[in-house]
Amino acid sequence: MRFAGPFAVRAGRARQPARFLRLCVLGAALALPAAPAAALEPLPPAVAAVIDYQRILRDAKAAQSIRRQVEARRQRYQEQIAGEEQRLHEADKALAKQRSILAPEAYAEKRRVFETDVAEVQRMVQDRRRQLDEVSASALSEVRNRLIEVVGDLAETAGFNIVLPSSGVLLFSPSIDLTEDVLNLLDRRLPDVKVPDGTGR
Repeated sequence: MRFAGPFAVRAGRARQPARFLRLCVLGAALALPAAPAAALEPLPPAVAAVIDYQRILRDAKAAQSIRRQVEARRQRYQEQIAGEEQRLHEADKALAKQRSILAPEAYAEKRRVFETDVAEVQRMVQDRRRQLDEVSASALSEVRNRLIEVVGDLAETAGFNIVLPSSGVLLFSPSIDLTEDVLNLLDRRLPDVKVPDGTGR
C-alpha cells in the first residue's frame, strides 16, 4: 500500500504527454485560417425605367384593333341571341295556346321539347361569352409578348435593367418614363392583331 502513491503519480505523469499532444493538435487545428468563401460576383448598379402599362394596353394600335374586332363580334352574337330569344318567346306563346286543346301527354311532350330548346339556346349564349373571352385574351397575349420584346430592346439601347409600372411608383423623374418610346415602337412593330375565330357552333 505504501508504494501505491508513487506509482500512481508516475502513471499520471506518463499519461500527461499524450494528453498534451492531443491538446496541441486541437489547438493547431483551431488556429488554422478558415477556407475563404467563394467570391460573389458584384451586382451591377440598378438603372430603373418606368412605363404606364395600362395606358399602353389601352392606346396601342393593336389593342384598339382588338377591342374593335371583339366588339363587332359581340354585336353579331347579340343579334343571334336576340333572334333565338324572340323565337323561343313565340314558341312559348304558341304552346300556351295549345295547352287547352292538347291531351296532357301530348302537351307534356311538346313542353319537354321546348325546354330542351331553351337549354340549347342557354348553352349557346354561354359558349359565345366564353369564345369572346378566349379570343380576346389570346389576341391581347400577342400584344403583351411584343411589348416585352420592345422593352427588352429599349433596355439594351438605353441601358436600364429594371422596368417598373408607373402606377406602382410613388415618385419618379419624367426622364425615366419610357411610355411614349415603348408605345411608338410597339405601334410600328405591331400595328394590328387579327382576333382568332374561336370554336363556336
